[in-house]
Amino acid sequence: MKKIVSIGCVVGLLMLLVGCGSEEASSSKVEFYTDKGGENVGILNSMSDQIEKDGGVGFKTVGYTDVTSYETAVQQSLDSEKAPGLFTWWSGNKLENLVDNDLVVDLTKEWKDYYEKEGVNPELADAFTIDGKVYAAPFSVLYNGVIYNKKVFDKYNLEEPKTWDEFINVCDTLKENKIDPIGLKNDPWASFLWFQELIGSYNPDLYLGLTSGEIKYTDPEVKKVMKIWQKMIKKGYFGEPVDPASQAKMFSEGKCAMMYEPSVASKALSKEYGMESGKDFDIFVTPSMKAGQKQAIFFEASPIVVSKKSKQSEDAQKVMQSFYKKDVQQIFVDEAGIINTDNTKSDDPVNGSFVKEASDADKYQVMVRYYEATPSEIVTVATDELWKFFYNPTDEMIDDTLNTIQEVADGAFK
Repeated sequence: MKKIVSIGCVVGLLMLLVGCGSEEASSSKVEFYTDKGGENVGILNSMSDQIEKDGGVGFKTVGYTDVTSYETAVQQSLDSEKAPGLFTWWSGNKLENLVDNDLVVDLTKEWKDYYEKEGVNPELADAFTIDGKVYAAPFSVLYNGVIYNKKVFDKYNLEEPKTWDEFINVCDTLKENKIDPIGLKNDPWASFLWFQELIGSYNPDLYLGLTSGEIKYTDPEVKKVMKIWQKMIKKGYFGEPVDPASQAKMFSEGKCAMMYEPSVASKALSKEYGMESGKDFDIFVTPSMKAGQKQAIFFEASPIVVSKKSKQSEDAQKVMQSFYKKDVQQIFVDEAGIINTDNTKSDDPVNGSFVKEASDADKYQVMVRYYEATPSEIVTVATDELWKFFYNPTDEMIDDTLNTIQEVADGAFK
């Protein structure tokens, strides 16, 4: 009798343990680390809930707001099974470093089998491709343009400029009426934005050659662009750089008429400053400086990668197979204004139409922005040097700025 009772207890205990284990396994979620914390955490978790409703594997978002802390936390765990199954990162050199150390999963097949079928633009894969393989998928794709205050434009009888001369005329008119034509933010990295934009407007091929190392920063054509920028600075087209919140507030109050931002900024302008998209503000692409040339649109594609050594790696790939489904991505569009697929719809006339317009390959040349397209050691030096030039736009500074950046580029591209 004792043996029978003992066996029964053992069997019961085993069944209990198995049941608990199954329940734990079914309730476990893939950890998704991101440096884009704040509101995005709740939005992403809502997307996870939708994935689970659809029968897929869910995830739990761990959000960071401090980039340095985030980078450290992720890098310290990547070489072990404790690494998060999913995490957001940066394209360019930072992604390449993970690939070189065999820390992330090759998602080339996933692109064809899942992401593209759900409406992700196949061309975006280029931003995450290293040695012919794709190692990431888009967390967010942000297209940059010039957002302008329509009420200010209407007051001074201004229209969206279609040519470079018209753009300069808009700036002159605004300056004459004591309105800052272009607002700037003082983020340390933001100095490259108009450097990038002006080169793209002057010649997109010049930009591609510069970021690939085929063209030097000291090239005469680059110097010509710097002279154009120099003239714009000296004529007072740019307002004093301020923090991002102050920039948006000044724009909403009509103190500055234009700002170079991703179209998703429309969401914040509407929500935080009561501006109506399409009525109070709109967006245009900076005109080309040369007739017959495609206009340049720069985009930032923030990647999601799958940890190769994480114990959650397999489930993380399953999450990504569901991440771009229409009902999941529609939550991202509605709540954050982020549009990653063609299958979703946006009721924001500025953001929605601009993302759609950017897909017109006959009219626009879409390129990865400077921050991701350029080796990080060059970016670090360039952003410092370009700010120095902005505050002291002399001929001598043009040469000093470009020579200093090229010294670093010589080593980086060697």
